Amino acid sequence: MMTGLSENLQDISDCRKTAIKQRAQELNIEIATLQETRLADPGTLKEKDYTFYRQGKDSDKPREHGVGFAVRNSLMNTVEPGSNGSERLLTLHLNTTAGPVTLVSVYAPTLSSASDTKDEFYENIASISSSISSKEELVLLGDFNVVFLPWAVWCGKNE
Repeated sequence: MMTGLSENLQDISDCRKTAIKQRAQELNIEIATLQETRLADPGTLKEKDYTFYRQGKDSDKPREHGVGFAVRNSLMNTVEPGSNGSERLLTLHLNTTAGPVTLVSVYAPTLSSASDTKDEFYENIASISSSISSKEELVLLGDFNVVFLPWAVWCGKNE
């Protein structure tokens, strides 16, 4: 599945990037997580006001999923991108005055996804979580594809 996007992030229509930047600025957002970016491979793009970090599937795979961060450039001296991500999880480390914080941009598989896909996703979250020092904060952000069902359905009762 191709989304009509160039392999080169610089070539992507400024309309998409501008929409994200403008909305983030309007809302005074310092860091935003991005899901369903549908861009291949890992990459970084520095624009005037924000730097974008992204992780997608390999370029020879379908353009689906994808996660990232948009970080205001004034924070760049406090940011350290994670070293290994996937099209569903990407970390960003912040050095704050209150101590280190790890942000995770999450795009969870849907309920109808294959069991091995869901298992791998949750194993990767557990791996990230266990690698964080007890002195560091961990914040999970993104799209968890949660389906809210009535309490009775979870208990096996039909009402």
